[in-house]
Amino acid sequence: MDSQAQQGGFVIWLTGMQGAGKTTLANHLNKRLTAAGRPAEVIDADDPNQILTRGLGVSKEDRDLAVKRVGHVARLLARHGALVVVAALSPYREPREQLRREVRRFVEVFADCKMETLLQRSDVYRRAMAQEIRNVAGIDDPYEPPTHPDLLLHTDAEKPDASVMRILQALVDMKYIGPAEYGRLTGGQKPKKPAKGKKGKGAAKKGAKKAKKR
Repeated sequence: MDSQAQQGGFVIWLTGMQGAGKTTLANHLNKRLTAAGRPAEVIDADDPNQILTRGLGVSKEDRDLAVKRVGHVARLLARHGALVVVAALSPYREPREQLRREVRRFVEVFADCKMETLLQRSDVYRRAMAQEIRNVAGIDDPYEPPTHPDLLLHTDAEKPDASVMRILQALVDMKYIGPAEYGRLTGGQKPKKPAKGKKGKGAAKKGAKKAKKR
């Protein structure tokens, strides 16, 4: 096993609006990790049956508390060597930034998706725009996208498998997994070498700037 992979667990935090594909990506990623023999866990914070968020509403206080609860459990699991994949709306920036400060090995992935695609995937946005329901993040409640995510995914423009491959490449760039483990996770493929003069997060930061213009 790569020396990088022996350093312990980490948290991959997938944030994005409802219908952006966070749960799908988390499950696809989890399948690859577990198939390669890694101790992986998925926490779907948007699942109404999720015990960590059960009983919480849609106020800012409740949404921030949901991030704190899920983040606390994810941090404990990662501390004991698990690779934790979290799918969470987590609409406010500060709680996510607080997690980054608290979790030693943290990967923030922004699942960005155009509204026209979200409208096709979920009826909740049409209903919110018609004022049939309220407190929908991105409509009448805020959704604050990450300013500097470790990885930006355009989930309206690429298939889940392609997005998962980009997540795995980011893990190599951040040295959370090594090239040999990347090969095991991808069926023998080799990771791309970082562009000369660029580090792992450079492309993501550049992509985040583009996201603001969408």
